[in-house]
Amino acid sequence: MGSTEEIALIRLQRLSFVIYEHPDLAVFRRFAVDFGFEEVSSTAEEIHLAGYGKDAFVYVARTSSSGAGKRFVGAGFIAESEADFKAATAHTGAEQVDSSKRPGGGQAVRIRDLNGFVVEVCWGQTEQQLPSRGVSAVTNGGPVLNGALEKARKGHFTRLRDGPAAVHKLGHFGYITDKYEDTCDWYRKTFNFVPTDILWAPGNEQVDVATFFRLDQGKDYVDHHCLLVTRAETIPAKTTVHHSSFEVEDLDTQMMGHQWLRNAGYELVWGIGRHVHGSQVFDYWYDSSHFIIEHYADGDVVNEEYETLKAEAGNMAVWGPPVPVIWGGKQPTA
Repeated sequence: MGSTEEIALIRLQRLSFVIYEHPDLAVFRRFAVDFGFEEVSSTAEEIHLAGYGKDAFVYVARTSSSGAGKRFVGAGFIAESEADFKAATAHTGAEQVDSSKRPGGGQAVRIRDLNGFVVEVCWGQTEQQLPSRGVSAVTNGGPVLNGALEKARKGHFTRLRDGPAAVHKLGHFGYITDKYEDTCDWYRKTFNFVPTDILWAPGNEQVDVATFFRLDQGKDYVDHHCLLVTRAETIPAKTTVHHSSFEVEDLDTQMMGHQWLRNAGYELVWGIGRHVHGSQVFDYWYDSSHFIIEHYADGDVVNEEYETLKAEAGNMAVWGPPVPVIWGGKQPTA
């Protein structure tokens, strides 16, 4: 039996989807197809987009209210157990969500964090059947690499299909907040979020500026992070979404998706490169509403044996283009 704090936690199994509002849903729909989503249901006001992973949908796109601009609403998670879902329904301020018409059905409850963003906790959804292997742009289903000394691909050629990079799942999302310490504390005390990496301000080890959170699943390996919380540094401080990130199968698929988006005329933010924290190969783009959205591949997975790393912020990539101005670099665009 755990401590009182552990018993009180609402345990989440995984991140499932994000919710955004867009001023022009038709324009965003075109972007979504080019980004690699599959539309699984739609009305005039709402579109559900899926990847090829187990989640029935990974992105909810809604029409902004009349006269309102774009908005990040929040994210949805799958509860670890029915008991955890019931605990979520009993949380202060929790609201039932009608999920009967959503792909996968099931039940859902809405909780708001300290910044007003929605955290949906879901249970009982019908999951999609997973393919036998990841969906790659490589025509034989996935890359086999020939190294300098070991040639694993003998008598076979690497051929690629043109088109969007097929999305597997939602990997993580992040936002910037002027309530950094309180927000980190709320997520850790409400759910089973634990910090994988914590970054401090350049030159000031006493001030943390970013935390990469994962969902604690004990000995089971999970993604390096599914939530990134960063300290607002603008004056006046502003709380806003940072980005949402979706996994693709491999680097070839990512490069083909990058080329597809470039040729379609979309605006690149930063990429392609490889991150330090999480090790993902990243590719950031602006969507049709100027939200930042990312393809990633080859990310780290960790379990309870990993000890939280603390490091100085600033080293965002091992390799890749110069960091763009919006993230503290000198490059207007990547």
